[in-house]
Amino acid sequence: MRLMVIALAVLVSQGALAASPVGSVSQQRVVSADGAITETIFALGGGASVVGVDTTSTYPAAVQALPKVGYLRALPFEGVLSLQPDRLITTEDAAPEQALGRLERAGVRVERLPIPRTPEQSLARIEQVGALIGRDAAAAELITRLDHELDAVTAQAEARGWRPRVLFILSAGNHGVVFGGAETGADALLQSLNADNAMAAVSGYKPASREAVIASTPDAIVIAEAWPGQFQIDDWPELARLPAWQAGHRYVGDSMFLLGFGPRLPEAMAAVNGVLPSRAVPLDGH
Repeated sequence: MRLMVIALAVLVSQGALAASPVGSVSQQRVVSADGAITETIFALGGGASVVGVDTTSTYPAAVQALPKVGYLRALPFEGVLSLQPDRLITTEDAAPEQALGRLERAGVRVERLPIPRTPEQSLARIEQVGALIGRDAAAAELITRLDHELDAVTAQAEARGWRPRVLFILSAGNHGVVFGGAETGADALLQSLNADNAMAAVSGYKPASREAVIASTPDAIVIAEAWPGQFQIDDWPELARLPAWQAGHRYVGDSMFLLGFGPRLPEAMAAVNGVLPSRAVPLDGH
């Protein structure tokens, strides 16, 4: 099934390239407005073509030196166009529509790729990005390696033999602390690991409450930070008192690493899977 999804993405990518302007795709100037897409471009060896990135693009370290064009949901027309890109590669979340439309009318090819929510879709997007930047062979090689890594971590998760309840918290900068409910990247990550979302009864990302933390009774806790050290456990004593936290079944990491579904997805899945208990956490935490 995974290979079938990737094959479908190949057809989509080839269609996109067929409509590309005449010239070498590998020599184009690219603005990347999505952290995981930026990671993918660099992982495929296409970093030299990137002339600007959005604020969600923080990895690898080389992107720190690139001009920033703002947040992908609030892309400025002038800021992007000033970098003279041939192509803007972003996701379906990109906005505002008016700015994107003006960029297209100015001659910039705006590529809005689907947001992956499964390992298969993650690999398919790598195939698409590879085609868009002229790195098809590198994409095929990376996909093969990641496919093996994903198989390994998936097998480990399935071998656990039960589905732990996981509380996923996103410390989202100016948006505060929120729970990752159903139909989110957080939920998709947990599903990929044969785990249940402790907040599956709510949809989307919802503000975290202390009462809900206590009632969640998770077997493990995952905290995604918008930047390192943002989440302070001292501000959430209710969380610190949960048996799962006290038993060490917790992981705190970068939000793009955990939720981007990019080339580091196998690493992210392995990191979270590593804190999931092999059996249910007793109420006393021992």
